[in-house]
Amino acid sequence: MAIRYDLQLSNNDLLILNNDLVWGESDEQHIADTINACPGWWKENPTDGVAIMTFLKSTNASQILAKVTKLQLTSDGYDCRPLVTYDNTGKLNLDPNVSI
Repeated sequence: MAIRYDLQLSNNDLLILNNDLVWGESDEQHIADTINACPGWWKENPTDGVAIMTFLKSTNASQILAKVTKLQLTSDGYDCRPLVTYDNTGKLNLDPNVSI
């Protein structure tokens, strides 16, 4: 798959250097945006988004989260095998395990 390029973000805001927008590789940024976004956030892709925040306080939702993540990232052309784990304090960890 070809590398994707887009405007770069820093702390979820446009990155500006020397009074100009920064253009660069955007695969990691795109994957993070897809995982964080809720369906309906993107006008041009209304079904795009994993909505990870809805899984934060859930228990035993790892299979559903992995399935939704795989479905969303695969539809964007990424090869992924998501790994979802909870640590001993109940913290949710999602590794999208994406091949770019």
